[in-house]
Amino acid sequence: MYYVGVDLHKEKSWFCVLDENGSEVSSKSISNSPEVLKAYFEEIPKPFTLAVETTYNWYFFVDLAEQYAEKVYLANSYELKAFAKRNKKTDKIDSRLIATVLYKGYLPTVTIPDKKTRDMRELLRYRMNLVQDRTRTIARLKIMLDKLGEPSVGNLTTYKGLKEISYAHLSDNYRKIIAGYIEKAENLARTIYDINTFIKQKACEDGDILNLTTIPGLDYFSASLVKSEIIDINRFQCFDRLCAYAGLAPRVSQSGNKSIRGPLNKNRRKHLRWILLEVAYHFIKSDRRRELRHQFLTKRKGFNTAKVILARDMLKVIYHVLKERRSYYREGDFKIRSEAAPALVGA
Repeated sequence: MYYVGVDLHKEKSWFCVLDENGSEVSSKSISNSPEVLKAYFEEIPKPFTLAVETTYNWYFFVDLAEQYAEKVYLANSYELKAFAKRNKKTDKIDSRLIATVLYKGYLPTVTIPDKKTRDMRELLRYRMNLVQDRTRTIARLKIMLDKLGEPSVGNLTTYKGLKEISYAHLSDNYRKIIAGYIEKAENLARTIYDINTFIKQKACEDGDILNLTTIPGLDYFSASLVKSEIIDINRFQCFDRLCAYAGLAPRVSQSGNKSIRGPLNKNRRKHLRWILLEVAYHFIKSDRRRELRHQFLTKRKGFNTAKVILARDMLKVIYHVLKERRSYYREGDFKIRSEAAPALVGA
């Protein structure tokens, strides 16, 4: 077996190939042109496993490498730093490091999502970028109105709110600027509506996403985002591992009899944690017991900590819904269903 480490960049990548004894067979820089990469993959002795560091453009490279390698791994860039030398860093050294750690069996990896999951992720992130662009446009519009002493209150995310802006009495320059902001906000609103409709159509094709939408607080967008970030719930042997993956578990520093719990870990799935914290309030409001628990925790630990705790409770519900491949039901619903089950089977 041969071991290949790749330091991937935009135009070129550095390859390092090791043999079964860990000795270097070749080390060279290759163009990222698909034709050049295919020719080089044909030259590498077979069989071989390959590891590439996670970068923004790994999609095409992994899809291509999987056609030639026995196994392809994505190296965790954050954890890989623990193996790197502090005083030297070049593309050649990085590729050798990845190949060596792969050869020794210590390579920290991340899961490679399937193509369907990757496609959904990009669709959802495109929608998030559109919403961010609209928010920035409306913020700039309000700032311009404030500069001119014009009313800037109201909901400018709606067509009605935008049409109520009065700017005909302003100078030509400001009329042009404000009309441009309004037009851009309206175009973004239409695009967001279209993409939401498309996401809903795609979500209805996935049974797991439909089950997630039965949980209070999750709509088609948020349920799709949760599913695409988790990828496969069977990767997690228990809920604690999913909680740590989502970044909702506090940091722990323990030595001897001293244990310190710190803030949430930042090196986690930021989009998964973000959406859970965003929809947690709707999850809390859907049940009176959750509201009371949230109020109690807010008084004891503060609002933000209480919100994280309830988001963790919501994640536990998500875990069981995905694991058991069923829709959400409350404890009272479960009791009713259990009592009704014998009648359904003719007992």
